[in-house]
This record gives sequence, structure tokens and C-alpha cells, in this order.
Amino acid sequence: MRTRSTKRAEIARSDRYQAEKKRLVIPELVEVLELHDVSFAQSLYHDLVCDSAIDTFLKRTRSYSLTQRRWKLPRSYTKLLDRDYYTPLFTVMSSVVKYFWSDSVAQGTRKVVDTHAIDLRHSRIDSPAHNSRPSFVITAEGPSFQLPDIVPGKKSATIGFSNIASCIEIQVDGTESTSEQLIRIAIYARQLFMHQPNRQFVRVLVLTGHNIRLFHFDHSGVQYTPLVDIHSDPHTFIRLILGLSSPNEADLGLDTSIQWQVENGRKVSGTLRTRGDDATDVVYPLLDINPFFSRSDILGRCTTCWSVSDSGTGENLLVKDSWRSDGRESESVHLQEAREISRVVQMVSCEPDRGQTKELRCLTNGLPEHFQNLVNTRLVMKCYGGPITGFTSARELLCILRDAIAGHRMRLKRGILQRDISPKNILAGKPGAQQGDRGVLIDLDLAIRYPADGVDTPADWWIGTSLYQSVMLHYSRDLPKPLIRDHLDDLESFFYVFTHIIHEYDRNGVFYPLDDDSKLNLWNKYEGQFAATVKRTFLAVSSTPDDITLRWPEACIRVLHRFQDFLRDIVRKKMGIILQPSANPVDIQKPLQLSAEDHYDHILRLFDEGIGALEIEDAAESLGPTPPFPKALSLRPSTERSGLKRARDDDLDALVQQLIARKVVGALDPYPVSSFPY
Repeated sequence: MRTRSTKRAEIARSDRYQAEKKRLVIPELVEVLELHDVSFAQSLYHDLVCDSAIDTFLKRTRSYSLTQRRWKLPRSYTKLLDRDYYTPLFTVMSSVVKYFWSDSVAQGTRKVVDTHAIDLRHSRIDSPAHNSRPSFVITAEGPSFQLPDIVPGKKSATIGFSNIASCIEIQVDGTESTSEQLIRIAIYARQLFMHQPNRQFVRVLVLTGHNIRLFHFDHSGVQYTPLVDIHSDPHTFIRLILGLSSPNEADLGLDTSIQWQVENGRKVSGTLRTRGDDATDVVYPLLDINPFFSRSDILGRCTTCWSVSDSGTGENLLVKDSWRSDGRESESVHLQEAREISRVVQMVSCEPDRGQTKELRCLTNGLPEHFQNLVNTRLVMKCYGGPITGFTSARELLCILRDAIAGHRMRLKRGILQRDISPKNILAGKPGAQQGDRGVLIDLDLAIRYPADGVDTPADWWIGTSLYQSVMLHYSRDLPKPLIRDHLDDLESFFYVFTHIIHEYDRNGVFYPLDDDSKLNLWNKYEGQFAATVKRTFLAVSSTPDDITLRWPEACIRVLHRFQDFLRDIVRKKMGIILQPSANPVDIQKPLQLSAEDHYDHILRLFDEGIGALEIEDAAESLGPTPPFPKALSLRPSTERSGLKRARDDDLDALVQQLIARKVVGALDPYPVSSFPY
């Protein structure tokens, strides 16, 4: 039995969940375009139905009065005795769908459903406790839809965001402002993008009494129309309903080049169609019905990656769909130049312009002010190993990072600066990869020419993954004359990736959540100069908590600290540049840029020596009864010799010779930098 206290708790919980849902969606609503006329709404879906067909329907249907020229709806919803304003509107919309899409309705592929009292579960990425109740939805069956996921302990749902073509919201009392309407339906739109990975746009209708408003969401943001009177303009009203319930999935905003086979309501297999290098269609079977990576936001690049198979060769490939800013050079241009270069992801084919957001909005006569047009790109690339966080040994981690940094160097030599270094952009090489190919750097979405057309590039602090950005990039947000973004900023990002992994994993790749008091939690807490200060403080002392050092071999920690020492000096030099207001920072920074080869040589040498040390340790362990290293042997820097030499070198050399004599290893050369074709 529900008590008053139980009901109050349910209301409080509902309010909290609604606040959480708003918090998730509001950052997606920074690019909102209010249209000042109804031309966009009136221009849509004329290919679906002609005026004469609509006129015939209006004559035949019982839902519309030709004499009064209005739909048979209450003139005032406030005077309804049972306050049921859903039923009359539901009847009108159902009559439209049933008449024009009679085959689809008969087959059950399109149907208007009243869901104002049905909880539709949100993606588990947000929270398993979140759900929404759109007033009406158009349920759909077809090659892009499937039944909602089964949740253990919950009753199987027949309606969810995975099998909805669109949503329709009813707000007849008129108490919600346009901004409140926007937030409410943006929550629905976001869930459609998340549950339907081939979504390119979402359109939602809001009915307010006798008027309708269309909201259009795509990866450039959202635009909405003024109110349209459904009585005086029934043609537009009908076309919008038909567009949102169309049997053609492209009309709904779905990318039909990705299709699934559906059995018993569930996707069981799929295909992806693209254009090969010879401009012919190529169809790849999907290796998984779900993308292995998806950034299912409303706004931005919204990268989605698929695993596919080449039926001809049997080779597994990666397909990357993303949206780039119009005018920005396509990632495919950089990948084309990088073909046949090791340590750099290899492209098989590309479609650099698969469509643009201005086309989705029917913007043919110029673009509105502040509108950022995006271009859809599809790349087919060679497959490599898993993400860097899938390493299984300390040596493998160092090898992946080492070769990814070497690949970064190769790109820089070709005049390409990555600008976005994060764990998701660093992959392990293919199984059994040789030295030089054990780490691969991917994702050139944000890469630029370096220097760009002979001109040094500003810092652009908003580009890249903030968590791994350099100190100077954080400072540049508040500086009137920020420093030029250079290779050192990306090298610093590599260090932060390395640091994060050291703190969150052990030498075998086992994950350890960060402690609440970990300094690394502060990296994502602040922005601008505050974030810069946090990272400068971290760089100031080469020290790692004991509980973390115990999880890693000393050789690995030593590489981390030496990397940190190098960056501390670089940041100190750059701080000196920005503290000289009268000087030209570009001229002062130039010597650092010209020393790039020395910088890479130094960093790669650190990794080479760390990998070499770990190889010796691994070989020693394989001997079994071989005595351990002499107790006095340490991997800490010697106070009497070069910082890159070990203490007790004689003892270590003796052990190496013993291993060679017993043919456990060859002459263990930590593959010096000179062995690679830079």
C-alpha cells in the first residue's frame, strides 16, 4: 500500500531524475536557431504526398470539417470534463497515418501510440533509472529498428527509443515556454540518437492547443519553427505527420547505407555500404550489430566506428563515420599522404562528403549567421589491435606508447600535427607486430598542417581532449597572445595519457579506480588557468604514490619520471616566454620548435631503455632457478653517473652475458633510436 510518505519520495525521486536528464542535455543546446517564418516546415515532404491527395483525404475523413475548415478537436481543452486532451489529438493523427500509410499500418511497421503514461527507458550510458514519457510516438519496424534491450529483473518492453521513428509532444495548456519545450524534447531526441546509431537527424513535433511547432535536431545543433496553425494550414500539418512516420527510413533521418537483418524483433546481422577507391559500391558485412565506438551526442563530430569484414580477402576493417566543420580539411587528405607509413593508421577508401547539415535543414539560399555547417565523412581503414588500455604487461604498454610517439614524429615530418592525443586515439599494433608497429596513432579529425600554410597556428584551446591537454593550452584560454601550438603540446598529452594509465591500472592491465583524493581527479575539474596550475603543480615533483609504484616495475616508473623531468623543463621555458610581454612570443618560441628532433630522440630513448630493462627482467624470470638481481641493483638514477645509466652496471652486464650464454635471449639491444628510419 502506498502511503503519503511513499508518494512524496517518488515525486522527489522523479524531480531528481528530471534534473539529471536536463543536466545531461543542456550542454547539447548551445547552437539553437529560431526560425522567423514557417517556410522550412512548409517545404518538407512534398515528395511524399501531393496537394490533391491531401484534399481528397480532407473530404473523406471524419476527423476534419470542410464546412468549418478545422479539425474536429475541442475548441477549448480546459473545459474537457475528464481533462483527456490526448484522445482527440490521437484520433486525428492516427487517421492521417492509417489513410496514407495503409500498407505500413496493416503490416504493423508504422503506428501512432499514446505513451504519455508509459515509461520509455533511457540508455544505460546515462542511468538505468532514467526514463521519459513522450505524449505520442510513432513506433517502427524495419532494418534500422529493434525491440528494446532486455533488462534483467524487468518486464520485457515492446516500445522503446530503439523502435521509435519520432516523438510528438502535447502541451495544450500553454504553460511551458519555448525553451522549456526545447529541453523536454531534446531529451527525447538525444535518446533517439543514442539508441539508433545510424541516425543523422531527429524531428519532433510539439502541439500547443491548435498550433504545431517543428524542432529539427542534427549535429550542428537544433532549429525550430514558429507556430503553425493546424486548422488554417492542414496541408503542412498532414505532411509533417507523414514525414515523421514515413516508411522510407531516410525521411526519418536514418542513414540507409547501414542496414540490419531483424529476426523476432531483434537485430541479428547487418551490412554497411560505401564507395570504394574505384567509385563502385562496396558492401561489407558487420562483424558486430553495434558500433564498437560511438559518441552519440546531438552536437559535434559524433564519431561512430564499425567493425566490418572484407568478403573478398577475409580481412577485418574499421569504418569510421564522423562530421567535420565545413572548410576544415578532411581527415582522408592526411591519411592519403600517410599511406605506406608505419605507425600510422592506413586508409583503404574514403567518402569525404556524404552529406551536410545545411542540406538536412534545406538551407539553399545562404547560411544563417553563426550556423556551423558540418560535413559527413566515412573512412575505411585497416584494423589494428585494441585500445591502449587493453595492454597485458608493462612492456607492452611502453611499446605501444613508444611506437605511437614515433608515429607522431613521422606525421610531424610530413607537416601534420595531431592536436588530439588521448587513450581512444592510441591503439596497439596487430598481434605479433614487430618493433615500430606495436603502437598506432589514429584519428586525424582535428589534425592541421604544421605550420599551417607556412603560418604558425594559434593554440586553439577548445580543440582536443581537455583532460590530456598541455599546461600552455589551458593557459591560452586566458592569454591575449597565446603561444603557438606545437609538437611539445602533443608530447605533453602523451605524458598525461601515460600517467593516467599508471594510476588507473597495474602492470598486467588490471583496472584500479582512482582514489577520491587522487590529484588526477583535479585535471578534469577545472578549466583555463586553474587547470594549468593544477598540472604545473603535478609536473613540479617527480613522485608517484607508493601504492601505485608497487603495482608497476621500477623501470616503468622511471620512464614516467624521466618524461616528467623533460616536460617540467619545457613548461618552465614556455612560462618564461609568456612572462615577457614586450617580446614577440613567436620568435622566442621558434628555437623550441626547431629542436623537435632532439626532443623526440630524448623521449624515445627513455622508452627504449625502459623497454630494454623490462626485456631483461622478463628473460631473467624465464630462467626459473636463476638467482635474482643482486640486492644492491636498482633502477633509480645513479648520483655518480649519467642519469640514463643504471647503478651496478657491472652486475647487470654480467647477468646479460649469462642470459646470452644460456641462449635465453640474443644480444639484448634496446633497439636504439638510430635503428628506425626517421
